[in-house]
Parts: sequence; C-alpha cells; structure tokens
Amino acid sequence: MLHLSNEEIVKGIRNRSKEVFEAVFKQFAPSMYNIAYRYVKDEDDANDMVQDVFLNLWKGAENLDERAPVNHYLARATVNTCLNRIKKEQRKEGYVKEQLVTASHADNTPSQLEHKELEAQYRSALEKLPEQCRRVFEMSRLKGLSPAEIAEQLNISINTVYAHLTTALKKLRVVLINKE
Repeated sequence: MLHLSNEEIVKGIRNRSKEVFEAVFKQFAPSMYNIAYRYVKDEDDANDMVQDVFLNLWKGAENLDERAPVNHYLARATVNTCLNRIKKEQRKEGYVKEQLVTASHADNTPSQLEHKELEAQYRSALEKLPEQCRRVFEMSRLKGLSPAEIAEQLNISINTVYAHLTTALKKLRVVLINKE
C-alpha cells in the first residue's frame, strides 16, 4: 500500500490518479464503513454510503483543501451522508403515516372537505412560486431529497437551495395563513 502525505493524496485525487484514489479507498474505506454502520446498523446500507462518499470525493476532487486532512473530510462526509439518509427515511415514514391517516378518513365529512380545500389552496400557492423555487421545494418536500442532493442535481450551491426553501416556505405560509 502507498504511504502518502495528505498533500500528495489531495494532489493525486485532483489530478485524477486512479492509483492514489485506490490507495486512499483501501486505507480509509474500512474506517468509513465502521462509522456508517454505527449509524445505520445495516451492512448493505453502510457499504452504499461509503461508496457514495468516495464517489463524491472523486467528483469534487477540485474542491479538496490540501490543508484539511482527507481522513477528517471522509469521516465528516460519511457522518453527513448517514444523517441525510436517516432524515430522508424519517420523512418517507412520516409521509406514509400521513397518507394512512388521510386514507382512513376517506369519507366526505366536513373535515375531509376542508382538507381538500386547503390542499387546493396549497397547490395554487405552489404554482405561484418562481419555477426554480418551486422545483427546489418539491424536490425537498415531495421527493425527500436533502439540500446537498438538490444542489448536486440542479448544479446550484447549497446556499441557493436553502434560500429557495426559505422563500418557498415564507410565501406558502403567507398565502395559507391569509386564507384561513
């Protein structure tokens, strides 16, 4: 196994050296797997997350800072990936529970009619949002994507994602509160 300094690792990855990347993977993947496994308690999920972390390392090679230790970057990225996955699963579970509750009240009681009216107001307010703002909001709330995933897919900064989400929530809140 190659024994490289942090600076050599960063330069090698920035230069797309497969040998350096493989050496980094062999050296750090086991400890990143252990971190991931502590969070998700599933071998396959932990392996998937480690693969995602290293894929993102490769994709974002030009953004690596040679002053920051690569192992610290990888550990933080692994923890963030795990937390994002856990949050995403929790949002999915919440959505499923909400759908079950909604389905259990399928009759047309006044509360069901109020729900339909509120849903129509929500859809109308959503349509009035600027296109990019609406797209970011829908990716976050309907598809359950994390801000980092949205930023990557839309090729925008994560701060822009947060700004769009804040704008969307403020505008939706104003429209829906004024309707009540």
